Amino acid sequence: MASEALARRRMLGSVLMKTLRDQRRALVWWATGLLATAAMYASFYPSIRANAKTMDRFIKSMPEWMQNSFLSASGDYTSPAGYLHTEMFSFFAPLLLLVFAIGAGARAIAGEEERQTLDILLATPVSRRRVAIDKFLAMVAGTLGLALVLWLSIAVLGPPFDLTPDFANLGAAVASCLLLGVAFGAIAFAVGCVTGRRGLAIGVTSAIAGISYLVDILVPAVKSLAWLQRLSPFHYYADSEPIANGLDPVHVLVLVAIAAVGFALALVGFERRDLAA
Repeated sequence: MASEALARRRMLGSVLMKTLRDQRRALVWWATGLLATAAMYASFYPSIRANAKTMDRFIKSMPEWMQNSFLSASGDYTSPAGYLHTEMFSFFAPLLLLVFAIGAGARAIAGEEERQTLDILLATPVSRRRVAIDKFLAMVAGTLGLALVLWLSIAVLGPPFDLTPDFANLGAAVASCLLLGVAFGAIAFAVGCVTGRRGLAIGVTSAIAGISYLVDILVPAVKSLAWLQRLSPFHYYADSEPIANGLDPVHVLVLVAIAAVGFALALVGFERRDLAA
C-alpha cells in the first residue's frame, strides 16, 4: 500500500512537472522578451525626464479621455512611477502576461486533446480532477515566473537610468499584472476544458480581454456609461494605480474571484464532459 501511494504521488507530481518542462523553452523566450522590453523603456527614461516641460505640454494637448485612460490620476508622466504606469503597466506588461497565460490556459487540456495525448495521460492512475489541477497550477507557475522576471528586470535595469520607483509599489503593480493574467488564463482554461478546442479557448478569451480593455479606457469618456467600467477586469487591474498606491484589497479579491470561478467551471466541465464524443 505504501509503495502504491508513493507511486501515485510521483505520478501526480509528474503531470505538473512535465507541463512545466514542456513550457521551459517558451518561458525562456518570454523572459527574454520581458528583459528586452524593460531595458528598452529604462533606456528611454533619461530623455523623457530631461524634456519634462516639453512632455507636460504635449500631455496637456491630449484629449481628456486619453489623459485619464493612460496617465496617472495626477497626470504625472515624468516621475519613475508615472512613467512606468503609462509606458509599462498600462499596456505592454499586461499584454505580454495575458498572451502567455491565455495561451498556456488554452493548451493545458485542449492542447493535449488536440494532440491526442490526453487519452494516454488519463490512462495512468491519475484522476481527471488531479490532471486539471496540475495543469492549472502549471499555468499559474509559468505566469508567476514571468511576473518575477518583470519585477527583477525593472528593479535591476531601472536604477542605472535613474528609473527608481518604490520597489514595494513596483511589486504591487507586478502582482496586479499577475492576477490579471491568471484571471484571463483561468477563463481560457475553462473554455478549453469544457469544449476541448484550443483555438476556441484562445479566441473567446482574447475577445473578452479586448472588449474589457476597450470598455475600461473608452467608457469613462461617456459619463452616463461610466458604470460599465466596473464590469471590466482591467478596471480592477490598474485603476487603483498600484505602482503609486500599492494594491487595493477589493480589486485583488475581484481578480482572484474571476480566476477561482474560471477554475471551478473548468473542473466541473472537464469532469462531466464525454471525451469519447
